[in-house]
Amino acid sequence: MPHTPIRDAAGAAGYVLDAAQHAAAEHLEDLLHTLDAGPGHARRDAVPGAYLWGPVGRGKTWLLDRFHARAGGPRFHFHEFYRALHAEVWARTGTPDAMDRALDALLGGSRVLCFDELHLHDAGDTMLLSRALRTLLGRGVTLVATSNYPPQGLLPDPLFHELAEPLIALLESSLDVLRVDGPVDYRELRAPGVRPGVGPSVAAGADGGGWRAGSALPPGPSGLAGAGLTRPTADEAADVPLAGGRSVRALRASDGLVWFDFAGLCAAPVSALDLLSLAERFDRWVVSDVVPFADCRISTQQRFVNLVDVLYDRDLPLVLTAPGPLDEVLVVPAGRPAPPDLARATSRLRQLGQAAQLAGEGVG
Repeated sequence: MPHTPIRDAAGAAGYVLDAAQHAAAEHLEDLLHTLDAGPGHARRDAVPGAYLWGPVGRGKTWLLDRFHARAGGPRFHFHEFYRALHAEVWARTGTPDAMDRALDALLGGSRVLCFDELHLHDAGDTMLLSRALRTLLGRGVTLVATSNYPPQGLLPDPLFHELAEPLIALLESSLDVLRVDGPVDYRELRAPGVRPGVGPSVAAGADGGGWRAGSALPPGPSGLAGAGLTRPTADEAADVPLAGGRSVRALRASDGLVWFDFAGLCAAPVSALDLLSLAERFDRWVVSDVVPFADCRISTQQRFVNLVDVLYDRDLPLVLTAPGPLDEVLVVPAGRPAPPDLARATSRLRQLGQAAQLAGEGVG
């Protein structure tokens, strides 16, 4: 029987891959074979990559990480890649080969790049990413990416979608597009880890640490006390520095823990890049008094979605206090625009301790 590193890893963990996951794993294993990624083998050039897309919780990141463990090379989340790329290009502004040199700094001589959660909702991000991927693929770098969107679904705003069309054409011509859309969102299973007999979720910290060590709690002292927390006093408030001489007000910021009021963080002019910077400085997070999305601007909702993405990808615990079940608090009323990736954030938040009680029956 041929060696099947991704499927063997699933079996060793007690996972049973569903049909879509099995097909994707088989394809990625064929790609590993073509790359000659095993020890002592030389990689071949210009190997087509793969684009895995589908709904949240279908195991795309798990598959990507198993591929990356064998293939090596850098692995980025979209927010991290964009921040690093922007900084490297900006540092070389005015030089004719700024993009090439920026990518050299990020990738070195690697011939494989793993890219998790490719999503585009900003025209500027799209243009920069288009330049970067065109350069990478032109070098023969093999890209393996995951996304909740098919290539044609990137930058969905009809006012700007045409800006993404060259990038979409590049992805479709250079990567094998694989749909990973099994019937189960494995993040919604009630067990804290993935059990034998079910497929892998993309959950980080399946042993109960990291992201899964967070909690979704009712407001009030009793809920916080159950998590070993006491509400900050007024004299603990601090201005946490951000880039460009800016700052954001925290209720507490000490010993690796940062505590924000939801409105104070998510209604402030804080970017995804700012959140990445904060996540590098603080490894425990509390966000209290989450405001129902029915009462929030979409920009506030989007910052909260960005926060969930950043902390989940870095596997950092988040404690929330909310006035009711999360599945109700995070609902955007019909007829109003919602953040494009709200479903992904909601799925991830259901993994938090006590989230099942807050989310109500039927939520895993």
